[in-house]
Amino acid sequence: MAVGAVVFVFHSHLPYVIHHGRFPHGSDWLCEAVAECYLPLLRSLRHLVRRGLLPRCTVEFSPVLCEQLAQPAFRMLFQHYCQEKTAAARDDEQHFRRYGYGEHWIRLAQFWQTWYTERLQEFVEEYRGNLLAAFARLQGMEVVEVATSAATHAYLPLLPSERSVAFQLRVGVETYRRHFGQQPRTVWLPECGYYPAGDATAVPLYGTTAARSVGIETWLARLGVKCCVVEQQLVERAHVWAFAGQTTSTLPITQPYWCMSDPQADGCMVLARHQATAARIWDARTGYPGDGDYLDFHKRHYTSWLRYWRVTDNRLDMQYKLLYVPEWAQQKAAHHAGHFVGVVAHALVQESRLHGCFPVLCLPFDTELFGHWWFEGPMFLHRFLEHMGQQEDTVMWSLAECWQRVSPFARVRLPAGSWGKDAGHEPWANPQVRWMWHFLAEAEKRLDTLLRRFPIGSRSRLQERLLCQALRELLLLQSSDWSFLVVTGSAREYAEQRFVFHARDFEYLCRLVEESGEQENLLPEVEASVVAIEQRDKLFAELDVEWWHRPV
Repeated sequence: MAVGAVVFVFHSHLPYVIHHGRFPHGSDWLCEAVAECYLPLLRSLRHLVRRGLLPRCTVEFSPVLCEQLAQPAFRMLFQHYCQEKTAAARDDEQHFRRYGYGEHWIRLAQFWQTWYTERLQEFVEEYRGNLLAAFARLQGMEVVEVATSAATHAYLPLLPSERSVAFQLRVGVETYRRHFGQQPRTVWLPECGYYPAGDATAVPLYGTTAARSVGIETWLARLGVKCCVVEQQLVERAHVWAFAGQTTSTLPITQPYWCMSDPQADGCMVLARHQATAARIWDARTGYPGDGDYLDFHKRHYTSWLRYWRVTDNRLDMQYKLLYVPEWAQQKAAHHAGHFVGVVAHALVQESRLHGCFPVLCLPFDTELFGHWWFEGPMFLHRFLEHMGQQEDTVMWSLAECWQRVSPFARVRLPAGSWGKDAGHEPWANPQVRWMWHFLAEAEKRLDTLLRRFPIGSRSRLQERLLCQALRELLLLQSSDWSFLVVTGSAREYAEQRFVFHARDFEYLCRLVEESGEQENLLPEVEASVVAIEQRDKLFAELDVEWWHRPV
């Protein structure tokens, strides 16, 4: 009999970057994630299946990421990206030979040539450029579960109105149905951001905003979603409505809970992230990725932007980094995977002894950690999933399987929070980005005014078209990425520019709605400008203006 279960959740998300720059900020982000993270993960899962192992886990793709991966423009971008990287590695090899760098440098340049050539071949020949279809096939084989999220990864607790929250979730569910052909059972709450009914988190931000009338779990239940992940501290601070036949008042982190804002409200199951176990991977100081043999993320060659150095010591200045040795890194990834299997087993045994019930260890991570930030992460994952598939006392489940197999430990009311700083609303609530939230509130007011002035049945087809695109711009404005990038400083100028550009397009489209009257056509130069916006921000084809008023 199994001692416990492990629920691995891979959260895959990037903001909408296609047609909005390339390097250093723009579509290269997307191409990097596909080459370094999504393709290696897919390759590992398929390889394990061929060996007769079923690496049950949950892989979430944010709807805005799905829309980018599905665009024909992306397929061309990615092929061009891999070809450029391969050419850059060839140039590096010639440079190293010409100036006598040594055999090790040359071998590393050849390593990168082979690596990018293989990624391109996988993308074109194995998947025909359609990664979503490949993951959908794995879901059909019950190898993985694919989950969804809010449309543009908005930080839901701080959105100006409940209407925006419900609209983000509705668009996310409908987009998932189009890409994967079924109803999603589980959802990733952006940044693990949650709030219950009655929450007044957003009130100080906007001044006059009323407290939420229903909790996020109610919106999820109405949309048919069964389960999501929350931060550990939210369960630790939870109010218990009722225990499900339990005699203890302690709330184990390794149990699922039925989340409901009051005893009569709709709800859904939640699992809490097990921070202590997850920290063995993600912690910047003590986690596996900081080992000296792994590829250093930050130091890059000045001509090609390729990486040739290993971490060496994460306290060292860049000038003291030593050359990367792929064989050492591969050996270390295998060793760490075996070690982490032991860490997981120990945590499950401890939890089982402590609480006397079957533990479920929930371990959510950004997919981009494995491959992008930690180049050897996919190797680590492959070996870990391989080990777990051979364990008899530990099983791997998806989120949906947990919902099907284990009864909730208790019915609880959770506080608001996220996996941000101190489980609160930072960095998204930081004063540096309050101007963004204030604009979002004003944008909602303007949209409401237009929809009251031009209600359904009285709008022209042109007005309907313009309003749909205005809603797309609003969704893009709501992305949590802009505030995060500004506050952390990782791409502040790009994030501010993107927000302002979408704000400008939103206001322009609203003004055209006001001025259009009953006309069905725009002046040629105006039509050209609208088409340019539609082609640039081409996503969520199924979007319906009426969802703004009736999202569920």
